[in-house]
Amino acid sequence: MMQYLPLAAFLLCAFGMPATAAVTRAAAAIDDTPRVPWLERYQDSRQGPEQIERFTETYKVPADGAIDLQNISGDVRITTGRNNEIRVEAVKRVRHRDANEAKRFLELLRIEVTQVGNRVEVRTIYPRNMNNRSGGRSISASVDYTITVPPGGAVAAKSISGDVAVTGVKGEVRAETISGDVEVTATPNLVLAKTVSGDVRARDIVGQTSVTLGTISGTVIATGVKVRTLEVGSVSGGVQLSNLQVERLQAKTVSGDIDYDGPLARGGRYEFSGHSGNVRLAVSNTSGFELDASTFSGSIRSDFPVTLHTTARDDGRRGNNNNRSVRGTFGDRGAILSIRSFSGTVAITKR
Repeated sequence: MMQYLPLAAFLLCAFGMPATAAVTRAAAAIDDTPRVPWLERYQDSRQGPEQIERFTETYKVPADGAIDLQNISGDVRITTGRNNEIRVEAVKRVRHRDANEAKRFLELLRIEVTQVGNRVEVRTIYPRNMNNRSGGRSISASVDYTITVPPGGAVAAKSISGDVAVTGVKGEVRAETISGDVEVTATPNLVLAKTVSGDVRARDIVGQTSVTLGTISGTVIATGVKVRTLEVGSVSGGVQLSNLQVERLQAKTVSGDIDYDGPLARGGRYEFSGHSGNVRLAVSNTSGFELDASTFSGSIRSDFPVTLHTTARDDGRRGNNNNRSVRGTFGDRGAILSIRSFSGTVAITKR
């Protein structure tokens, strides 16, 4: 009997798999956009010509229909379509130097779809022991998805290796990948957008939700985000926030700069924390704030007429004092501004 490897189990073992059995990412374009000729020739010579198979199905759902997608390798694009249906289009891609083996594996690589009420679940199923089946030769296999959901639908999309993009969905949105970029646009009920290795981009998110954007190795970019609470973080990469309107903000990075461009809401709280990098704020339309800023080996500068209470930290090696911990107020103290940096500069400017 044929056995298949569940997604969770595949995730646990994929990183320990020998290189000859690695599942590699396919090209980003699901619509078969022509690829760079030299790359195509290189892949053909190393892994054989690409074999593809298309999959298209439509499922009737109510206006709040939901999609739950779990992919292993390949790109995912989710947009809006008709009010009463979810349409799943996919392209399975396989490369192997033995054409017959590639075709056989293409048949074994399954797309499993289950509908329960208004929820459609999509799973990519890889055969178990694919290394043994290929005779120890490398197989490149992936599935690219293009999915449309009702405008008021909900989305939960996860991939191990591949980009995830969601646009225009009005219901709750969660988008995650391990190796790849995540991009969400015009999704007012975005909850989560995360990756491990890649960038996260959020644009035109306007709603009353609490949003989390995060990456381990990459940059987080948020533009035109107007939500109640925003939590943003990167370990190895920067954080770029522009045209924001939020009441609560937490922005953190270990190795990278933090850039913020936007107003400070009355009653809002804004926390910025960086280790190796600068923290730069371009503030507009603020009536006042309380400032608590510190840096271990950098400097602090504010263009606002802040009434300061400064703690001078003695640097015995240089024989002088540097202002590296600043507390003060500006205007009506309507917002709370907390900034921490270890080895970077803190700058607050007027926009």
